[in-house]
Amino acid sequence: MATLVLGGRFERALVPVLMVIGTNFAGFGALVGYFGIWLIKARHADVETVSTALFLAGLAGAVGAGTAGSAVDRLGPQRMIIGIAALHTIGTAVLVFPVGTWTGIGAVVMVTGTQPLRGVAQRTLIGALSRQGSGEKAFADLRLVLNLGMFCGPLVGAGLLHWGWQSLRVGVFLLYALSLVTAVKLYSARLPDEMTAPAARSRPVASSPMSREHWRLLLLLLVGSSSAWIIMYLYEAVIPILVVGTQVMSASEWGFVYSVGPLLFLVGQFRIQRWFRSFAPLGRLLGGVSLMGFAFLIFWDGLGTATLLLFIVIFVFGDMLWGPGSEDLVIRAAPKGRTGAYVGAVTSTMWIGNAVAPAAGLYARERYGDHVLWLGAAGLGLLGALCYAKVYQLVSTAEPVE
Repeated sequence: MATLVLGGRFERALVPVLMVIGTNFAGFGALVGYFGIWLIKARHADVETVSTALFLAGLAGAVGAGTAGSAVDRLGPQRMIIGIAALHTIGTAVLVFPVGTWTGIGAVVMVTGTQPLRGVAQRTLIGALSRQGSGEKAFADLRLVLNLGMFCGPLVGAGLLHWGWQSLRVGVFLLYALSLVTAVKLYSARLPDEMTAPAARSRPVASSPMSREHWRLLLLLLVGSSSAWIIMYLYEAVIPILVVGTQVMSASEWGFVYSVGPLLFLVGQFRIQRWFRSFAPLGRLLGGVSLMGFAFLIFWDGLGTATLLLFIVIFVFGDMLWGPGSEDLVIRAAPKGRTGAYVGAVTSTMWIGNAVAPAAGLYARERYGDHVLWLGAAGLGLLGALCYAKVYQLVSTAEPVE
């Protein structure tokens, strides 16, 4: 049944890792999805406290993303996953007890700040397992599990809230505890050598020095990925403000329309990988990021329900092409022993997009109008495509990357 709905199967070698990731993101989705609401409804916090808490959580995430890569390279991805999973379990266990508002905020900030370290370790391990297979297929599996977790987590949280906030906090703790158990089981099982690249084993690999060419590759990856994530958060953060603020639809109606995206991901990610398998990886990547940017031009004559639905379909289609290919390219471009550093650095661009898109996007729209916003998104799509094309050229002419 699951294969019929999803349109494919997960890679067998990745299933143990994907179980760890899925439970992690189900817990994370349930936690962050209701954090602000918990502060307001259960703790009766004022707006200043809530905004401060969210800012601290975001700042912690940015710092965590920036430091994650080198830590993963030193300790190895499996050890990092288990260590952070244990820390997350302790942090969410604190929330089970009747703690004060700022103690609860501190626990959530700790979980949010260390999630990027775990995310980089998980991506590094996925990349290591896929070196002898299809990297894009492996990251398609990862992205589908991430979306499943972030989609199911809030739903589980909503169900638990039927019995009160205490039930939600216990449920979040149990999800994180389950993720820790699966992580320990993964480590004790010892991944088979024939499926495991050196970076995925428990002992870290000695790092080779970063050459000028490697720094150039990393800079191109950072610019390309930042462009793509700014586009992503124009969709995630700016479009909802415009839609509700201009009264195109209500907040609840937007929530219903927005849910089309995750559903398309669930039924489309595997199918897109299969249908476009005959296309060159570079073509899929460039087409995906360009499509994400140019999709905004649909709004040239104004926002409306029909154009929003069409936009979401086109945007998600481009995202399903861009995401797996962009993550696989980072793994391919990384020099020996520095995969974690590359993944960590590129992961930090997610936070750059999260900060830049609403700040610059809303300012540009307020000062210059909607058309500048749509043209800017298309321009970022082209910039991202150019950067990725250059990285592909450099990587292909320098194989193997040492």
